[in-house]
Amino acid sequence: MVSDNNSKDERPKNPKDKWIPWYFVIFFAVIATLDGIFVYLAVSTQTGVVTERAYEKGLAYNETLERARTQPSLQQKARYNEGVLRWTLATKDGAPITDAHVTAHIKRPVQDGYDFDITLSHLGNGLYEAEINPPMQGLWVARLNSAWDKQTYQTSLKFINR
Repeated sequence: MVSDNNSKDERPKNPKDKWIPWYFVIFFAVIATLDGIFVYLAVSTQTGVVTERAYEKGLAYNETLERARTQPSLQQKARYNEGVLRWTLATKDGAPITDAHVTAHIKRPVQDGYDFDITLSHLGNGLYEAEINPPMQGLWVARLNSAWDKQTYQTSLKFINR
């Protein structure tokens, strides 16, 4: 009986078959490289703490809500236009509030390190104003605070610096 090396059970070897293990290696190398890029971007572009003392603020949240509920009823309007922040304050009856100490904390919500405080000057008839020059374009939030005759009022204004 003659034996044939090319029996029916054996296929001829394809030269591409020797690359199959390398396909797996290349696949996982690409995945590891992409994961490394994502980790680098996540760590290098992190801008800092979003909320400082978040736990304490969370515990005091009910107090914050109570202070908001007990604010005096006012007629007020805040606006930002071409580098000028204006806030008009008047009592519920429409009488202008002229003796308030008014400040604003200007914050960039998407990036730490650019926050600053300003004091608004009273221009008359309950209008308080300050020129501000945010260092970057984009979205900013002004937290406005006023205090007069043992009363306080607080609001916020989102604006875009162009």
